[in-house]
Amino acid sequence: MISKPWIGSIAARLALVAGMVGAFVTAQPVMAEETFTHELGEISLDTHPTRFAVSNWALTESLIALGIDPVAIPESDGYRAWVVEPKLPESFTDLGTRREPNFEALRDAKPDAILISTDVAMAHEKLSGYAPTLVYSIYNTGSDEPAIDRAEALLRNVAKLAGKPAAAEDVISSVNARIEAAAARIRDHVGDDAKFAVVRILDESHFRIHGKTSLFGSVLGRMGFANAWDGDVNGWAFHNGDVSDLAKMGDVQFAYVEPIAPTTRETLFNSAIWKAMPFARNDHVHAIPASWTFGGVLSAARFAELLADAVTGTDTAASGS
Repeated sequence: MISKPWIGSIAARLALVAGMVGAFVTAQPVMAEETFTHELGEISLDTHPTRFAVSNWALTESLIALGIDPVAIPESDGYRAWVVEPKLPESFTDLGTRREPNFEALRDAKPDAILISTDVAMAHEKLSGYAPTLVYSIYNTGSDEPAIDRAEALLRNVAKLAGKPAAAEDVISSVNARIEAAAARIRDHVGDDAKFAVVRILDESHFRIHGKTSLFGSVLGRMGFANAWDGDVNGWAFHNGDVSDLAKMGDVQFAYVEPIAPTTRETLFNSAIWKAMPFARNDHVHAIPASWTFGGVLSAARFAELLADAVTGTDTAASGS
């Protein structure tokens, strides 16, 4: 009989590999089937998803905050301009627009879960054909809950889905510490009783005034400052106002979010009616670099720091990011 010592060697190696694989499988956490509630119902999964496609920037930043890079993201150039923090991963699939996802790109991205908001909920059934699809929203929920609270709830829901609940609490603690530090800087400069208006200047006659339940308005509330606007708001928690609405505010700390068209800036800021506003006369006007009004908890922290920079005339990492 011919001796074949290599057979024994291969068998030994196969046994070693099998043992290693067995040890690896044993070491992995086994997830019993779990049911996750979202805005359109419930879904049961037996593994935590790791490859997420997202329909908007709040969901994008929330995943990245948890240490998860989405595999498909919409309108990345807009994210970089408005959201800024946290930075996008180097590699991902362009999902098209936030209102109209590219289904071919979605298929190619091979997600194992899709996260959307109510804005594209009409596509839930179609999206569910690609991967389990869950709906988590901050705005247009029919709730008067402050947006920052809803952003925290969204983060916790996504973290639970991904099997990282502790990471959400770490992020929220860090965000609240950043907001409180920014608030302390502002109080040192303008006192405890300052009242703020947060406004997007659309043109010389039209203004988007953020209410108390908006992300920026709810950050003001958490900082302990009053919001100058207490009137009606829409589902996005802002009021489409005009110059008469600004005139009613009195001498507030007026924070406007960039950018403004150069012609609008020239016309508005040099107009007699603008110069007559108490906040303009008293130099209580503060420019905030582009910030995402409809973002998640990191957008909230970034806004707080940018507001503190503008009010105090300093320049921190937030405004330089």
